[in-house]
Amino acid sequence: MIESAPFPVRPDSVRPADLLGPYDGIVLDADSDRPIAGATVAATWAFERGIGLRAPAGAHEFVTETGADGRYVIPKLDELPGGASARVRRFTLIVYHRGHVAWRSDRLFPGREARRDFSQRGSRVRMEKWQAGLRHAEHVAFLGGGSRVRNVSTWELQAAALELEGQQVPAVAPAREGEPAPAIATTAVPLDVSKLLTDEEIRGVTGYVGKFEDGRLTDLPTTEFYDSRHFKAVGKTENYDVGLRVWRLGTAAAEVQYRKLMSTLPEAKTTDEVGDASFRARSGGIAALIEARFDGGEFAVGDAHGGETGGCRFDGEAHFAEVTEELRVGGEIGLPAQDVGVEPAPGRPRLPPPRPS
Repeated sequence: MIESAPFPVRPDSVRPADLLGPYDGIVLDADSDRPIAGATVAATWAFERGIGLRAPAGAHEFVTETGADGRYVIPKLDELPGGASARVRRFTLIVYHRGHVAWRSDRLFPGREARRDFSQRGSRVRMEKWQAGLRHAEHVAFLGGGSRVRNVSTWELQAAALELEGQQVPAVAPAREGEPAPAIATTAVPLDVSKLLTDEEIRGVTGYVGKFEDGRLTDLPTTEFYDSRHFKAVGKTENYDVGLRVWRLGTAAAEVQYRKLMSTLPEAKTTDEVGDASFRARSGGIAALIEARFDGGEFAVGDAHGGETGGCRFDGEAHFAEVTEELRVGGEIGLPAQDVGVEPAPGRPRLPPPRPS
């Protein structure tokens, strides 16, 4: 069963669209009318089940990027839900490009009024440039979408964190094609976690005796509240690598980041074994432990991950216990992967486990 589409098949038609697709269109800069290349385009079909009393029954997502001409093509949905009472309830298109206001086929930002200019075929997606005065925290909530959309918009959590803490967010220029995302301009001292973990300490935990190339993870820029380390095993697959991410945020922003990680990382399971809240996640041979903790009136969220193949096992139990104690004494905030024998500071509040999103 397929619901009737609330939008037309073409911009110049009154005939309802086929909710299943296919879909196509072009993404344009609203000011210059020039095509936007490299925009993330996410299509989602939502399913329902039931007669009388209906309930959600999952969704299917297809994600692509616009080409040099700004065009996108979404193939027709061919994976229909099973069961006599199952139906395709709605279709939503989300377009995201850094430096522009996100575009949704169902509503507008910032007022969230219903959108009336979307069509199945030949749709013209006109994206407005981001303007001073718009709030990143509201923008992230408006955006929605699946894991791919959340990944490309992760940088915006940094700006949202500043807003939630009552700080001014400096203007950020859009990233140029092929270049890493620029950091948010600030006069604060960047967070530096380069001293948290050494090659020898990794070898002591994992038993892997090979060499590592030490650098930073490149998907997010270093700021005063985020830094990372990437220990790349020379001549080995990424399953031998070890990564470390640390966020130093205020309480409200850290809770947002923690819940985001909990909802997006695969096979996430709450453990609350360290810090004020923690969970473990796993994807194939890559394991991660994410911890949130209060320390000195601030809140940190981080993750450490590594491989578990070829005899290389990453737990982090011994080393990160030492890191926890060292950072607590020094007044800094870091990420232990296992807080062995270290008790929380007296009076430290505890973050409740994340609610299902």
